[in-house]
Amino acid sequence: MISLELRIPPLPQFITVGHAIWKPGDCHFKRSFNVYDVVFVKEGALYLSEDESEYEVVSGQMLVLEPGRTHHGYRRCEVNTEVYWVHFIHEMPLRSLSASEIEWSRQLVKGTIRDLVPMEQFMYLPKYSAVEGLNLYPILDEMCDIFQSNGLAQALPLHILLSQLFYELQKLLRERPRARSIILCERMLDYLRRNAMNEFRANHLEEELHYHFDYLSRCFRKHTGMSPLQYVHQIKLEKAKSLLEQTDLPIQVVGEQSGLPDTNYFIRLFKQKVGMTPRKYRNTKRDQCLKV
Repeated sequence: MISLELRIPPLPQFITVGHAIWKPGDCHFKRSFNVYDVVFVKEGALYLSEDESEYEVVSGQMLVLEPGRTHHGYRRCEVNTEVYWVHFIHEMPLRSLSASEIEWSRQLVKGTIRDLVPMEQFMYLPKYSAVEGLNLYPILDEMCDIFQSNGLAQALPLHILLSQLFYELQKLLRERPRARSIILCERMLDYLRRNAMNEFRANHLEEELHYHFDYLSRCFRKHTGMSPLQYVHQIKLEKAKSLLEQTDLPIQVVGEQSGLPDTNYFIRLFKQKVGMTPRKYRNTKRDQCLKV
C-alpha cells in the first residue's frame, strides 16, 4: 500500500466536508487546485483519474487527491454512489512510500523547556486503500452535521474530528502485516522503556522475546540506529538531565534515580554522551535560565 508522508506540525487545516449520492451518469468535473481532496465511497463506485493515473474507488475504499495535480472523472457512475469528501490544506507530501517502509519505531527528538519551536514530526495517510472495518463513517457524519451549523463554537471540534479521521487512517497503515524485525524492534522498545531504570541484562531480553540477543540487537539497530544498551543509556541520561535541571539532588542521588548507581560510571558515561560532567551540565543550564 502506498502512503503519503506529511510533515507536522502544523496539522492539516480543515476547509470543508460533504456527503452526497451521485446518480448514474454523474461524473466528477476536471480541476487542479492547491487543496487535498480525500474521497470516501460508502456504496457504489467512483472513477477518478489524477494526472495519468486512474483509480476505481469502489464501496469501502478511499483515495487522496493531492494538491497541484489534475483530477477528473474518467468514467460516469453506473449506479447510485454514496460519497463523502474532505478538503484540507497542507504543504506537499515529503514523499510517497510503501506502508512497509514506514519506520514506526524511529525515535524522534524530544522538545525541551529551552526550545522555541516544535520538533519535526510526521504523519502518514494511505493514498488509495480499502477502509472497511475502520470507524470512519460516524466521524464523517459528525463532521457533516457540525459543518452545517457553521457556528464559531464548531471550528475547533471540526479540526479535532479531522485529526481523529487522520488517526484512524494512519492506524490502517500500522496494522498492515509488517516485517518480523519491525515487530521485534517495537516489542524491544516497549520492554526497554518499562525496564530502563533496572540494570540492563541481555539474557533478560532473550527470555522476554525468545530470540538470541545477537539477532535482537541486529533488528533493533536496523530500525533505530543504536544498540539496545545505547537506547537504555539514552533513557537513563534523559532522566538524569531532567533531574539535574529541575532538582538540587546530589550527583550521586541523580545517578541512582536514573538507574546508574555507580557514581564514577555515571559521570564517565554522562561526560562521554553529553560532552560535559553532570555538575557542569547543571551549572550551564542554570546560567542559561538566569540570562533569560
